[in-house]
Amino acid sequence: MQIFTKQRFHAILKKGGILLAISAIFSKLLGLLRDRLLLDNFSHQQTDIILSAFRIPDFFFYLFVGTTLSTVFIPRLLDLKDEKSRNLLISSFFWKIFFGFGGLSLSGFLFANYLTPLFVKGLDVEAIHQIAHLVKYLFLSVFLLSLSGLFAAWSQAIHKFFWMSIAPLFYMGSICVGIWFWAENWGIFAIGYGAIVGSGLHLVINFLAFLKNRGNLSLAWHQPINAWQGFYADFGRRILNNSIFQINQMIDLLIASFLLTGAVTAFSLGSNLGHFLLSIIGFSLANVSFPKLTEAKHNYKKQRAILNNALKWIVIFVIPATLICALSSNFILSILFNLEGDLLVRTQTVFFWTVLSLPLACMIPILSRYFLANDDTKTPLKLSAISLFIATSCAALLALKILPAEQAILGLALGNFLANTLSASLLLFFIYVRGENK
Repeated sequence: MQIFTKQRFHAILKKGGILLAISAIFSKLLGLLRDRLLLDNFSHQQTDIILSAFRIPDFFFYLFVGTTLSTVFIPRLLDLKDEKSRNLLISSFFWKIFFGFGGLSLSGFLFANYLTPLFVKGLDVEAIHQIAHLVKYLFLSVFLLSLSGLFAAWSQAIHKFFWMSIAPLFYMGSICVGIWFWAENWGIFAIGYGAIVGSGLHLVINFLAFLKNRGNLSLAWHQPINAWQGFYADFGRRILNNSIFQINQMIDLLIASFLLTGAVTAFSLGSNLGHFLLSIIGFSLANVSFPKLTEAKHNYKKQRAILNNALKWIVIFVIPATLICALSSNFILSILFNLEGDLLVRTQTVFFWTVLSLPLACMIPILSRYFLANDDTKTPLKLSAISLFIATSCAALLALKILPAEQAILGLALGNFLANTLSASLLLFFIYVRGENK
């Protein structure tokens, strides 16, 4: 691996960060187009069904594969010095994902009717039945995305960002095409077909990039042996760390299912749009910086220099955007989604409070990777558990007990704000105040 220098890091950050940011921008625009198409083609009850259905397979994907995969795989890959060992490692990971997450996805497909009520218990029986049907398609989609994610992690580790930045556009674009052309004939299942096609294209693109970068798959299961030492304990800790956030997301969905019709849609639209710079800035910087943080493991001075540079860009870009969005939230939502009436009011409430915490939300991915790069999974786990427990408890209490039904969405909005603010503040404290003696 090439030796870390400040100049090289800045070159990688500019090249990789710009590519990933551009990809995230276009992906986010396609996501906005998808949401607009949903609102134009389906009723509020149907959009509640569709957005709920996405959340269930996504819960398992992001818990076991999403961010967990790259933070486990990349440090082990970077510890290997020869190409043969690296190819053996990715082959081992590939087959474990294929059979492990493939088995989980198959179970989700077969038992969707039993799984779905656990997440959206507040909806009526017919809505739950339709969600379960759509969930079956989406479990196949996330299985394909899980395989693709491994090849994307390989590209990320070797600082090849172009194709991994292109793949998400095909995924989201395929969903938009499915809604645009087939929503009238196929109803909500047009989205399921679009997601399967898009995830297939996502996999093909990242796999071809893997081959282009001299990657090779074999039937290796547990090789190289030294790279797998302590894997399962490490993987379990990282899943626990990731599970706190995913459980919080699902509790939010469960709470929203007990509120008025359209609450799931309002919360999903407001939260997704309110976090719009999280993928563009936050995750792009985190994905580019994590390999370098790992290479500088336990060199805290160098790691903090990497953090300081990333946080500087977050402050420069995110704070002005936050102020603009907070001051013109009604106008933005009306233009983007053509919302009006109660749905506009509820979505604006979620969007306003979420976007106020956006600068801190964008810091969370890079701050948490600081600990993971140093093989510390306990600290971010404890801090996430504390902040999300407080935020979720407040959201549930406000939405279900204190606020009237018409204003209950405010509870979920404040939960978003508290979760982001507390998580980032605690991470910053432990890195820059508690860690100043390192």
